[in-house]
Amino acid sequence: MSQPELVLYHFPGACSQVAVCALELAGLEYRLELVNLAVGEQTTPGYLAVNPLGKVPLLLIDGDGLSENAAILTYVSELRPDAGLFPARSDPRMRAEAIGGMSFCGGTLHPIVRGLANPGRLTNGDGAPVREKSNELANKSFKQAEIRLANCGWWLGEWSIVDVYLNWAFGVARNAGFDSTPFPLLDSLHERLAEQSAFVRMMEIEAASRSTLANQR
Repeated sequence: MSQPELVLYHFPGACSQVAVCALELAGLEYRLELVNLAVGEQTTPGYLAVNPLGKVPLLLIDGDGLSENAAILTYVSELRPDAGLFPARSDPRMRAEAIGGMSFCGGTLHPIVRGLANPGRLTNGDGAPVREKSNELANKSFKQAEIRLANCGWWLGEWSIVDVYLNWAFGVARNAGFDSTPFPLLDSLHERLAEQSAFVRMMEIEAASRSTLANQR
């Protein structure tokens, strides 16, 4: 059976890089469409017609949109269950832990790192209190992630796409000035992930996407 036609809307540096990594790991054919968040392309009528929420990632599946990383990662894994996005062991607890990891990254960490990197997105007032509270919550949440990596090695005990999502969130926080020194395992996660060929391909796509957008200016 042929695979669906897949189109991923992406901006380099955004959490859509996790979906890029998943598609690369699964070996699926897909087309990458860049949405330049830096110039507000996500708010244009053209993109809002595709995704009314004005966010990335968005995965078009035979023309039908699927949003949210957790959903996209689950879908890709279902298309290619042997690709290794999640551990091969598929008992109820492991499936629940995988969902929990994606929810932690998307539902807990993502709003926190947004508050660190761009507090103005979360308030119409002074962004300083938002950033201060986000820093407090980041320390609390990343502490638990650090403990989990210390106990398990990887989020699920072996490498999975959840670790790529976790690395993205920590990288955004660190780039926003968050003090990463109390979290050496999270701080070195990027180097460990660089041993995975799909992660390397994703980083190459990130670099090429940045170059493409820069040449469009």
